Amino acid sequence: MLSASQTKGLNQALAVAIFAFSLAGPPCKAEDDLTRKKSDDLIQLTNLNRDTIAGQWSKTADGLMTSAAAGSRIALPVEPTGEYDFKVTFTRQTGQHSIVLMFVSGTGQAAFDVDAWGQHLAGFQNVGGKDARQNSTRVENVTLVNGQKYTAELRVRRNRVDAFLDGKLLTTYVGDGSDLSILNTWRIPSKRTLGVGAWNSETLFHSIEVRSVNGAIDLASTSSSPRPRTPSTTPAPAAPTSTNPPRGKRPAADGGDKVLIVIANDGFFYREYADPRQELERAGFTVEVAAARRAPCLPHANSGQGGSKGIVTPDLAIADANPDRYRAILFSGGWGSSMYQYAFQGSYNNRAYNGDRRTKEATNKLINAFVEQDKFVCALCHGVSVLAWSRVNGRSLLAGRRATGPTRQGPAGIYNGRQSQPSSRWGSEQNGAKMVAPNSVGNPSTAADDIVIDGKIMTGQDDISAREMGRQLAKQLKAAS
Repeated sequence: MLSASQTKGLNQALAVAIFAFSLAGPPCKAEDDLTRKKSDDLIQLTNLNRDTIAGQWSKTADGLMTSAAAGSRIALPVEPTGEYDFKVTFTRQTGQHSIVLMFVSGTGQAAFDVDAWGQHLAGFQNVGGKDARQNSTRVENVTLVNGQKYTAELRVRRNRVDAFLDGKLLTTYVGDGSDLSILNTWRIPSKRTLGVGAWNSETLFHSIEVRSVNGAIDLASTSSSPRPRTPSTTPAPAAPTSTNPPRGKRPAADGGDKVLIVIANDGFFYREYADPRQELERAGFTVEVAAARRAPCLPHANSGQGGSKGIVTPDLAIADANPDRYRAILFSGGWGSSMYQYAFQGSYNNRAYNGDRRTKEATNKLINAFVEQDKFVCALCHGVSVLAWSRVNGRSLLAGRRATGPTRQGPAGIYNGRQSQPSSRWGSEQNGAKMVAPNSVGNPSTAADDIVIDGKIMTGQDDISAREMGRQLAKQLKAAS
């Protein structure tokens, strides 16, 4: 006869999702007999209400599905100890970014990324504080094909972790886990649990399996209450509120760690949205996206979205944005950002770029509110023209301010009463900005570091500067905390 405590332990062990999938050689003799028996898939034990950390997750007849969202991830309700194997079968259906397995090894927790960083990299991050671009586990030319099923597998051992894709060894981390850490992008509430995720890619996880080799796998939680969400989760849009508080009065809220990125519904430059967003979220900030309408936004062709369509669904309409909720606002570029130019008196040949008066007024109010609250107002490439054509106390926000912007042409249209297509810098120059020379910041051979900061106004030269914009904004916000 089993004691009550033994019976309880047996029932719990049977409920844990442990799969005895094939490995080279026989199972370790030290394994408990239960760990060699097939039980329910971890997908079946996952509670969407409790375990979702970021993104929209659902269960289907085919598995566990996530929509395309930055840092979308879900925790798995198990806590492995000792040596184990972690196997995930998935199909990335849209997007071009990484699929991720979050794991624990010794005292450390990290992520294994496949097709990451927009550079088709695979590897562990972080190792010794370095991500997969910089540490020794980096593997290049690992590209996932959308619609194709893959199996990623981690074999976690006492002094190493081997990572496989479709049975092929990709890379190995050597160590006891003490130098492992996890990117903010993939952080989950417990440092002892596993997880899976996908970056801006709709993905179906067909099966998720864990098998103990030498140790134990325990249920992490049986509570049905939700886990606390991490900063990278996108909250529901705020109800419409006044965006122009009384002058001289700072609101009580300071925006926490949220940044608002504004893109155009038609004609935004994808890299100028995605690169700064990625850097901000890696630094621990939450990013929300606004557009004129809360409808799918279409990027310029060949603007950094790779093989995907790069369609982004904004979190809210710009008229509904409450500046109290954010620490900074960033206008991404692309000719479509012309639709937010409040004081521009001309028109554009592409009607989508002309916008409407209500949207322009809401944009100008929002810029004024961020200035009133002494918060960062930022813009990239053609988005700088939005700041140039704003009016704060009757003047352009850029009047007399140092700024940068692209040297390439703006959209064709009617300028000063005649058909023309001047440089995108034209609007800033017309409104009294002190434009710095192209490529004059840092390395003169590239625009990658051309970010100009004048007080709380930050401008970036073009899409090549987009990633540095995210880094510099994160740096400034952290310094001001």
